[in-house]
Formats: sequence, C-alpha cells, structure tokens
Amino acid sequence: MKKWRLLVFALLVALCANSYAVASYSPNTEERPITFEPGKIIGYFLWQDKDGLHLRITSAGIPHTFSGTIRTDGRFENVLGKYQGGNEDYFEVSKSQNKITYNFTTAQDEKGLDFQLSYGSYVKFNLSLDGQSIAPERIFIGKDGWHPARYDFTLRQDGEYLKYADGEKVIIIGGGFWWPKGGHK
Repeated sequence: MKKWRLLVFALLVALCANSYAVASYSPNTEERPITFEPGKIIGYFLWQDKDGLHLRITSAGIPHTFSGTIRTDGRFENVLGKYQGGNEDYFEVSKSQNKITYNFTTAQDEKGLDFQLSYGSYVKFNLSLDGQSIAPERIFIGKDGWHPARYDFTLRQDGEYLKYADGEKVIIIGGGFWWPKGGHK
C-alpha cells in the first residue's frame, strides 16, 4: 500500500511540475525567426527588435502574392517597404496612420515592411496568400517561429507585457514591448 501511495505522490508531483512548465511558456516576438530562409520556404515572418516591428514574406521558387492589412488604435510611424520596385508591389498607409495595406509578389526573394507604433495598445494582422486566408502554419512569429491560431490575429500591449490575443485566448509574450506611449524613440 505504501508503494502505491508513493507512486501516486510521484505522479502528482510530475503532473504539477509539467503544468507549471506549460503555464509559464511565453511565446516571444523578439528576434528574427530561425526558420526564415528567403527563397527556401513559403510564408510570413514577423518579429520585433529595438528598431520596431518587421514583417517579411518569401516563397520557395514559385511566384506567390502576399497581401493584407495591419491595423492599430494608435499611429504607424516610420513605415518602410523592403522590396524592389516593379510589378504590382505596393504598400499604403492610411491618412489617419492607423492602417497599412500591402501587396507583394515574390518567387524567392525577401520582401516586406518595417514599422513602429505610437500611442497604440494593439496591432491587428489580416494576412493572405494568393487571395486566400493563409494557413497559420505559414506564419512564423519571433525567434521560435510560433504560429497564431488563425490568419487574422492581434498583438496587444498590456501594462508591462505584450499579449497575443486570438479569439478568447490571451497569451502573455515575454520581452519588452516596442511601442512606448509617447512614440518610438
């Protein structure tokens, strides 16, 4: 009987330790995804660093069109397109500076946007590939390349944390946030 009690106790300790490890995992937006290899993978790649937020796209040799919108309740600042001119590539920032619309076509090179946010509490992404909602498995966020649950997702600022909100789920993201209330410095 004592062996069973000891076994049950050991299992409970193991389950509690495992639950703590899962609960303390915090997806991070910091650093470029390690899976990002222009021309070798199809997808969106999103990360932040001291210079702001970076959205990149690439394709594995076959032309694909990446398009969508990025919205905020603040203002986008210092928005830079990372692409060679030509074909139908473009991005546009709304007059109120709270919406970015983009369209990039690539077969293997890297294209995308860099931007900063001022006075915002969230950034909402709606991403597509070839005119269709992109599969979340093709969206890679932060160094670990974690995937949102959907093609449309929101990153939120809350106090000292950046949060990822997807429907009813909110996951706290480790690391600092890149949009101070008074604008990016």
